Amino acid sequence: MNVQRFTGRTNKLALEQVRNVMGPEALILSNKRTTDGIEICAMLETGSVISAIEQARPAAESPAGATNEIALAHLKRELTDLRETLHAALGQRQWQDTAGKRPTVATIEQRLATLGLGRVLIGELMDGVNAGASLNEGWRQAITNLAARIEVLTEAEQAGLRIKAIVGGAGADRSLAIQQLVVAASQQFAPSDIAVISMLEDPSSALGRFCHEHDIANYMAPDAAALKKALSTVKSCRQVFVETPDLTPSLGGQDPAINTLLKQRAGLTALLVLPCTVQEEYLQLLTTHAEQLPLAGSVLTHLGEATSIGPVLGILAGRDIPIAGVADSANSELLRITSEGLINESKRLARRNLERKNQQLKVAV
Repeated sequence: MNVQRFTGRTNKLALEQVRNVMGPEALILSNKRTTDGIEICAMLETGSVISAIEQARPAAESPAGATNEIALAHLKRELTDLRETLHAALGQRQWQDTAGKRPTVATIEQRLATLGLGRVLIGELMDGVNAGASLNEGWRQAITNLAARIEVLTEAEQAGLRIKAIVGGAGADRSLAIQQLVVAASQQFAPSDIAVISMLEDPSSALGRFCHEHDIANYMAPDAAALKKALSTVKSCRQVFVETPDLTPSLGGQDPAINTLLKQRAGLTALLVLPCTVQEEYLQLLTTHAEQLPLAGSVLTHLGEATSIGPVLGILAGRDIPIAGVADSANSELLRITSEGLINESKRLARRNLERKNQQLKVAV
């Protein structure tokens, strides 16, 4: 398999190199800080497998579509062994990195890892910790550094973003986010100054009922031309929210939703819906894909159902994406949250996970 290394000044720039060279199918193996910046190791696992299969086929192959099952089984075993070797090597490297550091530094890094933060972000946070700090002081400095990197969109800043496309997450999450953003906007603007445009061929019925009940203008725009016309119709509105289709990261720059939004006039920004219950790999993939748009901020969903929000914290802090609020079906409007409040929630979840593991160990004993 062809493993390549990419180095960038920041994690975001390094990931952009990976995406430009290998595309969205790249498998990230590791990332670490170097004197030149952030180094990422990646490979194209799918492409390598296909290539190996082609090489394993005999010269005189049976009819098209036939597969050498013995060769495939052998390749599968090799891939499994390679994956286990890589995981073991990365785990050993992490242990060695920790073992070579002062106890105070190693303990703080372990605490940050317990919050669910990635190694690159942990390294950046530790750069701001005084070398001679005590454990408690160093921990406070690391948490302060983390809080400083999580920006929050103020109400005035959100009001200044006139046209906001709500992207990412699931359809129900986007619909909920729009409803609660509209409620928040209604505290500053009259219903006649607010509009909702849906790019879906089958718009959310819940969002449609909401607009009807609150006297909010609602327009259908299933294609680029219709969206352009709808935006022209609501040009006098102070706040416009666009309901978008699902994003398709596998399509890269050919994603119809991305293309349609990019074809619109200047002034359209996007808010990225980040579900707190999905895996980190998907969140990173979704965020990288959505960054083709002018991202102004993010909206968190399913915060109350999460077992860890470290991946979300990593995206907010590592990619400089401000948070607009938390959408929760138990509330009528978007919840405002501070960086400190989000970190405290992460600590609470980490403590709960540790307590659960301790209970499991007691039962096992």
